[in-house]
Amino acid sequence: MSPWQYKDLNDGKTADAWVAYSDMLFPQRFESLTSNKDISPDIIEILTWNDFCESHYIRDLPSTDTSSHDYADLGDMGNYVHGQNHSPWRIIAKYYISWWKNGTPPEITMDQVVFWYRIHPKDAFCPLGTSTAIRNSQQPVDAVFAWALVKDKATISMSVGSNEYWEFQADGSGPSMSMVPFPSDLGSGITPEASIMRNGQTIFTGKGSQEITSSCQWQNFNPNVNLVGEGINGGIDTSS
Repeated sequence: MSPWQYKDLNDGKTADAWVAYSDMLFPQRFESLTSNKDISPDIIEILTWNDFCESHYIRDLPSTDTSSHDYADLGDMGNYVHGQNHSPWRIIAKYYISWWKNGTPPEITMDQVVFWYRIHPKDAFCPLGTSTAIRNSQQPVDAVFAWALVKDKATISMSVGSNEYWEFQADGSGPSMSMVPFPSDLGSGITPEASIMRNGQTIFTGKGSQEITSSCQWQNFNPNVNLVGEGINGGIDTSS
């Protein structure tokens, strides 16, 4: 199973420039593997820990400092990888892996909303990379996607530009999922926001680490993944 699929090696080969419909693939595939009693695999393989080329990595981003022990020379693919954090997807994986191993959903002890989005609408024209020749480029939905895991009943509020305060409900029984579309007018750029509210109080709130804009140099269908709430967001402790 894979959290995402996007590749653009900018080498002139159509086989190396494509995107697969992946908008809510990761949690939905995990859900089907754990909650469906007719499916009981012996092994679940996540593709992958560090395959940056096809955008389905879940490890922290490599360093851009050539002197760092964690430096990786990504070549042209660095144009759609650097800045595109996927680390919070491991929160989703941790929950479902525990469920699969133990046969029952794990106890929920933290309030967390993992949300992800592409940083350009699919029709944005970006002069670099393969751009308009990317196969399946019309399949992804221009939206911010959210997966909420909360220890008690809460309201999740999301704002994406002029699409403000879209809400969905979550409770301690398991994950809830929703999405908010990009507004038609992105202006000079907008940054998505998400909040966890309970009993009339905002418990956690935060913004995405990158803005969504129609202005771009390199076409990018690789998502940016963020966490609002308790836990680790790409090496940053958000528990305080």
